[in-house]
Amino acid sequence: MDALTDDELVARCKTELPYNVTAYRELLRRHEPLVYRSCLKMLGSVQDAEEACQDAFLQVFHKIEQFEGRSAFKTWLYRIVYNRCIETRRRDARRSENHAKLVEEITQDEISREDPDMQNELTGKVHEVIAKMSGEDCRLVTLRYVSGLSLQEIADVLEIGLSATKMRLYRAQEKFKEIYNDLDTGEEAEEG
Repeated sequence: MDALTDDELVARCKTELPYNVTAYRELLRRHEPLVYRSCLKMLGSVQDAEEACQDAFLQVFHKIEQFEGRSAFKTWLYRIVYNRCIETRRRDARRSENHAKLVEEITQDEISREDPDMQNELTGKVHEVIAKMSGEDCRLVTLRYVSGLSLQEIADVLEIGLSATKMRLYRAQEKFKEIYNDLDTGEEAEEG
């Protein structure tokens, strides 16, 4: 199964599901870690991220026959994930007020559990900056740098043009720099 491409696995899923789930399990294995991290960054809650991730893959299971292949499977999957996360955020609007705090706490817990080597000052600052970013800026940075989507894939997920995606990502990156520099300035003031 490792040698098969996503497109080949999708083709097998279309003919084998629901009776044989081998190809589907391989797609799940390949994409679940990034999908989960993307959900976690967009939602800021482990429980919501797990639920959104599970719901997204359930939707893939039931709707893979409808995948037409006009885009890459990864793009189609992240469109489902993005929509699921937006639905979750709308349903639970009160969490948006606590988003920054929750993301910071969860990210620190996640770093501690997953990779002790990542517990350095720079990584902590980066996660702190992402946690302080607004919803759309946070989603853009997450899709690009956490999920690793290309600009075209982000445009497809957000259903906006490529030039609009570039412009919004540029603004999000500028906001990231601004918040990062403010953190540095604040720390220097505390030390002085």
